Amino acid sequence: MDATYGPGDTIFLNGEPAEVIKTYTVGDLEYLRAYVENIGVKTVCLDDVEIEPQEDSLETLSPNTAGDLHPKHDTVSAEWFDLRSQALQLQIAHEQGQLLSISNSLVRLEPYQLECVNWVMQKLRQRALIADDVGLGKTIEAGLILKELTARNRADRVLFVVPAHLQKKWIRDMDRFFDIELTPADRKWVEGERRRLGEEANIWNQDHQRLVTSMAFLRQDEFQPELEDAFWDVVVADEAHKAAKRGESANKAAKMVERVAGNSDALLLLSATPHDGKGNAFRSLVEYIDPFLVAEDRELTRDTVDRVMIRRGKQTIYDDDGERIFPDRDVRTVPVEMSHEERAFYRAVTDYVKYVYNRSERLNEPAVGFAMALMQKRLVSSIGAIRATLSRRLRNLVAEQSTGTALSEEANAYLEGEDLDEDDKQRVEAELAGLTVTESDAELEEEIETLRDLITLAERIPVDSKAQKVRRFIQQLLEEQPNEKVLLFTEYRDTLEYLLDLVKDEPWADEILVVHGDVDKEDRTQIEDEFNYGQSRLLFATDAASEGIDLQHSCHIMVNYELPWNPNRLEQRIGRIHRYGQDKEVKVWNFSFEETREGEIFEMLQNKVENIRGKLGNTADVLGMLDEIDLDSLIMRSIRNDEPASATKAELKALIDERQRTLEEWYDRSLIDTSTFDEESRRKIQQVVDDSEGVYGTEADIREFVERGVRTLGGEIESAGANMYRAELPELIGTRVSQPEYGPFTFSREFAMDHEGIEYVSPDSALVQGLMEQILDENRGEVGLKLLPFVETPGITYNYRVRFEDGTGEVIREELRPVFVDMDYHDPQQRLGRRVLEAESVQGSPDERTVQTLLEAEGDLRNAADEYVSTHVVSLKNGLQSRREAETEQELDDLREYAEAERMRIEQFIDEYEQRADAGSDMSIAIRRQRQRLSKLEERLETRREELRRKSQVISLAPEIEARCLVLPV
Repeated sequence: MDATYGPGDTIFLNGEPAEVIKTYTVGDLEYLRAYVENIGVKTVCLDDVEIEPQEDSLETLSPNTAGDLHPKHDTVSAEWFDLRSQALQLQIAHEQGQLLSISNSLVRLEPYQLECVNWVMQKLRQRALIADDVGLGKTIEAGLILKELTARNRADRVLFVVPAHLQKKWIRDMDRFFDIELTPADRKWVEGERRRLGEEANIWNQDHQRLVTSMAFLRQDEFQPELEDAFWDVVVADEAHKAAKRGESANKAAKMVERVAGNSDALLLLSATPHDGKGNAFRSLVEYIDPFLVAEDRELTRDTVDRVMIRRGKQTIYDDDGERIFPDRDVRTVPVEMSHEERAFYRAVTDYVKYVYNRSERLNEPAVGFAMALMQKRLVSSIGAIRATLSRRLRNLVAEQSTGTALSEEANAYLEGEDLDEDDKQRVEAELAGLTVTESDAELEEEIETLRDLITLAERIPVDSKAQKVRRFIQQLLEEQPNEKVLLFTEYRDTLEYLLDLVKDEPWADEILVVHGDVDKEDRTQIEDEFNYGQSRLLFATDAASEGIDLQHSCHIMVNYELPWNPNRLEQRIGRIHRYGQDKEVKVWNFSFEETREGEIFEMLQNKVENIRGKLGNTADVLGMLDEIDLDSLIMRSIRNDEPASATKAELKALIDERQRTLEEWYDRSLIDTSTFDEESRRKIQQVVDDSEGVYGTEADIREFVERGVRTLGGEIESAGANMYRAELPELIGTRVSQPEYGPFTFSREFAMDHEGIEYVSPDSALVQGLMEQILDENRGEVGLKLLPFVETPGITYNYRVRFEDGTGEVIREELRPVFVDMDYHDPQQRLGRRVLEAESVQGSPDERTVQTLLEAEGDLRNAADEYVSTHVVSLKNGLQSRREAETEQELDDLREYAEAERMRIEQFIDEYEQRADAGSDMSIAIRRQRQRLSKLEERLETRREELRRKSQVISLAPEIEARCLVLPV
């Protein structure tokens, strides 16, 4: 056995880098046990493998060859040393207190958004409820946090759980702003993965997957066992209040979100309306974040809520001058008086709706009742919408001559409350519109005749009064304020098309831009740009435009052709113009028919919303109260029972008043109050931004790295205009970015945001990461030589990687620390070491004798550098340990309080049951169940304590020298 192989020796084992653990014999056979990089521990017979020593790059340099060395010599190339140093800087993970996502994201970031990201990233565990108001950019905040976790190698398995109608928006926004590709996990994906992996595989429990799926899809029973065994690095749940627990038992969505929340490391719950004015729903969201934060029989406190929730309202964000950055808004209802023909038609359709609705309830066919609710909504939208709806229903009944109520999967999901994309919603509503249920053929014929009569009445009203009033309103506004732009919303495509046909001959008709569900992503972007920056003054849209389009820079006037029955939809519409960047008072005009049940109810509701908003200062809070109030059922019950609108208004007002009292009580206790973002907040987050700049390197640093790296590896790069470049990439890099011809691209974040179709080369782009990996794989640049004018005494700069983990293996701090040690005094200097890394070498040949002396002294210089770094490691570790202990101690205090309260509660049950048993009752089963609960509680507590103990550990990994540079004065 070769005695040179001892513990700690570095070798190549069959070409793979490895470190010797020990050597030993079994009989006549010699064995070596080693840790092989990227493989793990292996024990091999020496006769069966090839072993070569790993030589230290510096040790391969002999003082006898000192005369051959210079900055361009391949063995000590200054250029390769600089390239390797830059690649190492891009590779390392980073500490808390630095934001890495700023330079990696194509979105204009606001200070209050960065404050949210920083707050989450400073937490011991990145688990939080982000409850910012509508329009403040929760999507952006979630994307930034995901980028931060990605930069720290903590976002391999990612799951977005969102409402169905928002899936495409999330996919679009994550790709557009953050270069994050999400895979839609739908039925097609499930079937494909099961074919690929086999039916027994857990398709949800895979590495390297970033999925987006809907709450409705993921809550299906078939997925629950797999989700129980799947673990996620990051879970993001949008509209999280939809999965909150309400009532005595949790619904499927709540159980599913609780399951994936419990099986995740980082968790972001997003909701502008996290409470419903009752309390149980909000409490469940807090428990998803941390189930040990507050015991079941304890009240939430401001302190506990503040530890898991960040919440800012539009009224609480200020600029540097102390002015609110969001202007006020003025919401008004414009009453429209019906003509005699319209009133008669309204009553006739409502009578028909009531008749069919009552029949559907009697025959237990709720889908037909739902179809009648849709018809009533369209009745008060426009004559165009109701006429088209009646005609479609008539065609369906005549063509089918049946009363079947079998529904598609999409229609069933819609009936269960799932939100759909507008095109899916339109298709489902068309399907529902043809449903009916009758007890005889004669009854069906009677309904068909009724529909024919209603269509005849509708055709006598070619233009309804509301359409005429809206047309005059737009005409007058454009005449009086020709430089203003107007955004008009309607709920239904039929109404949109009806209105467009009505105004086609107006002088401003050619200025109308249109957005609806069939307008694709590219066209929608062009329309948004034209409305914001072009000459067109009018944008007519359905609710397809109520999310994902920002119009605040060009428009402050909105017309709602009708009020949606869901008040949240109205707020989403207003949010298109009442958001960051709006500098004018937002004016909203809601048009509503008078003398209709719906008009009276919604006018009262809108006034109530605005009054409470004015009192509390937060619209989202009011909408949260309304979220679980079933307005559809209230209105349809009113129609069914011929109740006057006043009765429904009174019932609705009582419901709102009850929840308002709870809401105000929560405000008094500051449980859901919004925090203020003022000048001091701006100053603090700006300091974090300043400290974060240059972590990856500036734009110029990245450009220099790419230009030098591409050319050094054999590629070409050239300017293609101001801030634009094209490149012919080296072969290996070209395969990483899918093509060798790369471009046009830019290194300027601002330029990329202002120009479509230009690739942004950010620090975490495929090009930069590919270059980094290739340069480090080359094993060149580990030793360099520089001639520098600011160095007075020769020395060596050692570039150490210093890293700390916690007990779970998570990297909590990592840095490169360059240390220059001079040859004369062996004095370690970190600042001079940094300057050496950043400086370009002067070209020339160094003094041979000086290089020889430097190489001979290397061992002593290395010892001095090691001593310096060890002192730094101890100091750094002490600081990290103090911070970790403080963070975990707070959680341990919470855990102790929770444990005490829960034990007491369960033991009280046991005491009570034992007393009943002593009195003669058979309580054995009840007592056994409570003791099992107590046992499970102790198991959960011990698991959490162990996790916190490991989190509190700070483990120093051995500092490694990644590169060295011989430094000589010119």
